[in-house]
Amino acid sequence: MHNILECENLSKYFGPVKAVDSVTLSIPKGRIVGLLGPNGSGKTTFIKICNNLLPPTAGKIRIGGFEPGVETKKIVSYLPEKKTI
Repeated sequence: MHNILECENLSKYFGPVKAVDSVTLSIPKGRIVGLLGPNGSGKTTFIKICNNLLPPTAGKIRIGGFEPGVETKKIVSYLPEKKTI
C-alpha cells in the first residue's frame, strides 16, 4: 500500500511567523485521520498547502504521488468554513 499524503520538512512562514514548521508525515491510502490543534496552530495553512491554495516556504509535499496541482485536484477538495462570495 502506498501513501496518499507525504510531507517532508514542510514549512510555511508569513514574515517572521512560522505557521507550519518542518512537518514530516506519511498517511497511508485508505487511512482516516483528523487534524487537531489549537487556534493558530497551522491547521488551515497546512490544508491550503495541500490544496495548492498556498505555496510552501520550504519542504516537499506529494498527494497520491503528485505535487499539488492539476492531478491532485482530481482527488482532493477543500470546503472553507466561511463564504468567500
